[in-house]
Amino acid sequence: IMWSASLALNGLTRSGMGATPFPVHMIEHSLSALYDVPHAAGLSIVMPGWLKYKRVALKGRIAQLGRNVFGIAEVDDAVCAAQTIERLTAWYDHIGSPSNLTKAGIPGEDIPGIAENVMKLANVWNEEEYTLDVVTEILELCN
Repeated sequence: IMWSASLALNGLTRSGMGATPFPVHMIEHSLSALYDVPHAAGLSIVMPGWLKYKRVALKGRIAQLGRNVFGIAEVDDAVCAAQTIERLTAWYDHIGSPSNLTKAGIPGEDIPGIAENVMKLANVWNEEEYTLDVVTEILELCN
């Protein structure tokens, strides 16, 4: 596990791919900063919402995750992607990790402030795709 953790973000796995975004981490950092949420718990909050946001654009990859990790047999990628998000969310709940903002005790009315905070890091990381509106939409999907 320690070896896997070392390889996860050291750049080797992205070698030759150029710049690769980390939008889930970017959004999560604001949850840790503003609410003292542990990083892994914050990722379990943001990941389902981000997957919902990307469900159409990345349906094949999300479906592949569902088939390989959760054993989902659905052949239609769009349906499988939706089932994958449901299964991942259920797994987070099963292991006791919050799967949305409410379960972490973060009120929905805080979303605009969280999104504003995320934008500070988005600007530093030069994440042009993730505008205030996009981040707000993702956070709404995390609620």
